Amino acid sequence: MKLTPNFDVREFVGETTWKAFGEKSTWFINPTLPILAEFYKAFFLKYYQQKYAAQTNKVVNVLIVINNWHYVKGGYQDRGFRLPNSKTGAELSQHKFTNAFDCDIVIVFADGTKLEADYKEIHKVIFENEALFMSKGLTTIESVEIAKTWLHSDCRWRPGATKILIVKP
Repeated sequence: MKLTPNFDVREFVGETTWKAFGEKSTWFINPTLPILAEFYKAFFLKYYQQKYAAQTNKVVNVLIVINNWHYVKGGYQDRGFRLPNSKTGAELSQHKFTNAFDCDIVIVFADGTKLEADYKEIHKVIFENEALFMSKGLTTIESVEIAKTWLHSDCRWRPGATKILIVKP
């Protein structure tokens, strides 16, 4: 079941949740998250197309990889909603409150080669465009010192916040 043009409900829930609830798994997804993921895809596609514009091997797509268990055997399971008994992450992680997802950002070139983003660069770009990212619902990211190979994004409620919070769980 598509939530947005590029994201399926299964990308935000694990296989156990999907098997138990099917399309009702949307109950475990904060509606801001698929919209934020869609924004990431469009924003970073444009960003990388501009960054690599001088190359002959042009950027044709950017993948935002959250849960992929439904098409990759043994793939990611706990990058969106996490069941309360999940051993992944912190006990009171925003994932368990339907407010977070982790993702890989993968740049796809015209010749089919792929390159994973540099997450220090991703953080820099987010903070250079902080108001825009916050307007799409992003309130918190995990420190790149901890999340070196992925981007943690969450939309926890932070009334009056004007800056993105960096957490170090």
